[in-house]
Amino acid sequence: MPLPHLTSVGSSFLFGCGKLMTLDLTPFAHVPSVGDQFLDGCAGLTTLDLTPLAHLTCVGDEFLSNCAGLVALDPTPLAHLASVGSSFLYGCARLTALDLTPLAQVTKVGHWFVSNCWALTSLDIPPFAYLTSMGDGFLCGNAWLTAVDLTPLARLTSVGNGFFERCTRLTALDLTPLVYLTSVGSGFLKCCAGLTALDLTPITVVGDGFLYGCSGLTALDLTPLAQLTNVGGYFLAECSRLRALELTHDRSGRRRQGGQRGASRERPPWN
Repeated sequence: MPLPHLTSVGSSFLFGCGKLMTLDLTPFAHVPSVGDQFLDGCAGLTTLDLTPLAHLTCVGDEFLSNCAGLVALDPTPLAHLASVGSSFLYGCARLTALDLTPLAQVTKVGHWFVSNCWALTSLDIPPFAYLTSMGDGFLCGNAWLTAVDLTPLARLTSVGNGFFERCTRLTALDLTPLVYLTSVGSGFLKCCAGLTALDLTPITVVGDGFLYGCSGLTALDLTPLAQLTNVGGYFLAECSRLRALELTHDRSGRRRQGGQRGASRERPPWN
């Protein structure tokens, strides 16, 4: 592909080239940004060397969306990437592991960042130093993901709808790193049916369908939600196995509990 003077790439450059099996990105070595759907639908690619894209700072929507044949991806060359559009890796259904930590300089992330990557079992999230908000469906539909460390997202103040929706094999989730999170969209953990343990400590805002369809939960402690003033619709709807629910303290320090009673630990009374 002899394009030695290429400095700008518009939308849909290789969109829908589903039979493409190999690609040399060297002609894009001096391109600082690419438009939407750059490689969207290139399902025939199984590997992709991103090394020539070391100068890339901005990518539009659906950069690698629906590259369903990719079995491995090393994003290390994209260390200077600052802005990422929607559906960055949407539908990369054969990726089983992904290390995104080289993308630490990103300041803007669109919707569906790493969603519907059904085979993904492990994900390393970048320590985003500049990212405070994230759009819809960050990890939506990653059905084989069993655990995720949210510590790198400690600076987030708001997330969109369906953040973990349909992560059906996620068994436990520690939300405590999200200490600055004040805005949570609808369906945050919707249909996470494998979830059996959840710490709600930092949550102060709950949108619609927050835990809708989390049928694996048998017990849930709501006492960390002491500052909560508003709960959206379908908060615990279809949590069909829920047998014990810790609701609040009374002023003497004793817990008041819904569902089954069990041994309770004494805690200091609220101020």
